[in-house]
Amino acid sequence: MISKTMEKELNAQINKEIYSSYLYFAMAAYLKSQNLDGAAHFMQEQAKEEIGHAMKMYGYVNEQG
Repeated sequence: MISKTMEKELNAQINKEIYSSYLYFAMAAYLKSQNLDGAAHFMQEQAKEEIGHAMKMYGYVNEQG
């Protein structure tokens, strides 16, 4: 079991990770529209990584009850 403060802070970090993912996807879309496919792919991979971070923390928070 984690404290309410820790739960609050972890949830805030989860939101930051998801928001970062959104920004990377937005950059990827722009780069793709400029025919910069390699850079767009890089940004998409970064977005996936941020989602991965969020999901790890999400899993941890849920395991704690």
